[in-house]
Amino acid sequence: MRELLIVDDEKHAVRGIRAGVSWEDLGFTQIHEAYSVNMAKQVFDGRRIDVLICDIEMPQETGFELLEWVKLHSPSTETMFLTCHADFRYAQKALQLGSCDYMLKPVRFEMLEKAVRKAVDKLEKVESEREKLSFVDTYAHYYNLWEAYQPLRLERFWQDLINRAVPASREKIREALSKERIELGEAERFQPVLISIQRWHKELTLREEKIMEYALRNAFEELALTKQRSGQLISLRSGALLVIIQEQAEVGGSYMEQLRKYIAACNDYFFCDICCYVGEPIEAEGIPDMYDSLVEQEMHNVTRRNEVIRLQEYASRPDAAPLPIMNGWTEMLKYGRQAEAQREITIFLEQMRLSGRVDGRWLNAFYEDMLQMMYHVLHFKGLRAHQVFSEMIKPSHTRDSKRSLADLGEWVNKLIHEVMRQIQTMDEGQTVVGKVRAYITSHLNEDLSRDDIAGHVCLHPDYLARLFKGELGLTISEYVLQERIQKAKELLAGSDLAITTIAYELGYGNYSYFSKMFKKATQMNPQEYRKLHCM
Repeated sequence: MRELLIVDDEKHAVRGIRAGVSWEDLGFTQIHEAYSVNMAKQVFDGRRIDVLICDIEMPQETGFELLEWVKLHSPSTETMFLTCHADFRYAQKALQLGSCDYMLKPVRFEMLEKAVRKAVDKLEKVESEREKLSFVDTYAHYYNLWEAYQPLRLERFWQDLINRAVPASREKIREALSKERIELGEAERFQPVLISIQRWHKELTLREEKIMEYALRNAFEELALTKQRSGQLISLRSGALLVIIQEQAEVGGSYMEQLRKYIAACNDYFFCDICCYVGEPIEAEGIPDMYDSLVEQEMHNVTRRNEVIRLQEYASRPDAAPLPIMNGWTEMLKYGRQAEAQREITIFLEQMRLSGRVDGRWLNAFYEDMLQMMYHVLHFKGLRAHQVFSEMIKPSHTRDSKRSLADLGEWVNKLIHEVMRQIQTMDEGQTVVGKVRAYITSHLNEDLSRDDIAGHVCLHPDYLARLFKGELGLTISEYVLQERIQKAKELLAGSDLAITTIAYELGYGNYSYFSKMFKKATQMNPQEYRKLHCM
């Protein structure tokens, strides 16, 4: 989300600039106006202005004075001047102060848009380099710590108990503790907290993930509770960390606040979103079942991010939301209204997030319905699904798309983009007759009329009929019959489907009529053809 500020003492000039450029296309979500330097400074208060477009000559203070102030108070802001003065000294001073451009009024909006785009590109490059350097420093620091790390005996005990290598009975637990010479202290009850990594903000290799997960562990060990040795951290699987807290420790509001601060630190320094799932205090032998409950809670949480969630909240969750009827979205995509479909899907998913009635099961069902919808769109266009998005339904992509509602939304947009790109490529590469043939092939089971087919390619039915006959030597109805008979032959010879079912699949509601047309084309009825070709 980027913000832009336009400063000029002439209001009509500000309004003209604001209306003359499509700022949304350049990535700006908020456009601010100011008619003096003092008013501009007030706009900067509490906001991050990415780009400043400013006049030079204004009452009281000049644009140069504003730029000097901006460099002190908002050094990351990219600034450009828009002035009536074609004075070399003005331009020279603007460059000396760090302005990225100097343009004369009246400016052509294409030139202004180009200059702003250049400023945005510069901002993105600086931000990317800053993030890259920050990540490299963080990664290097925790790589050294990770190499020196060795699991503790107490951690191994909890791992064995949770994985049920140690039977969950009080007697067996005591035997295991005694054998390993482990002291749990005076506490008899423990409270588990599952820390789950929901997503990384940047793409990591497996090795980088392991090291950054260790960074999360190391950061948790800095919490006051862990330093008091009343909390044990356990690594059980990639992407999750379990903390077992002794009940005698402070686990109330103070500790919950520590968890919230820990989540905020992970967002800022470790490039990830996480949730902390807090279980109920329980005896050691109940830890495995309590852990299973937290894992189930983690699996069904697909809308909440960077929160501390108690197990009781999960137990009282409302019934899952109903799945959407996707017919409207299907029709939009079939007829090329991609942006409208994506906008409606995004709005729907946001409504589901706000409802709080979405869980893992709902996410999986929506995913499968979305695939079914896309199969239908591809069938309508005469494309085969595996040729279009086999990459999108690989196990790794499927797993990632179901981690959260936000991940699912990203996957849906990528899927729609790829499908529509393939359809557009096909449409551009096909002749009109080729498009008609593809449409007929994918709609053989429907009552095809010449008007429907002509509407698909946006041509007059009479003109299309002449064009089709001229290229193939067949009328459209003759070609439809030919394709249906050919498909009927394939089904009769290569499947066990009942002949009445085959007739229905090819758009013949009347079996007798189908048999008559088949015999007219092949000089034998369907039963005779099947008997002859199945021998």
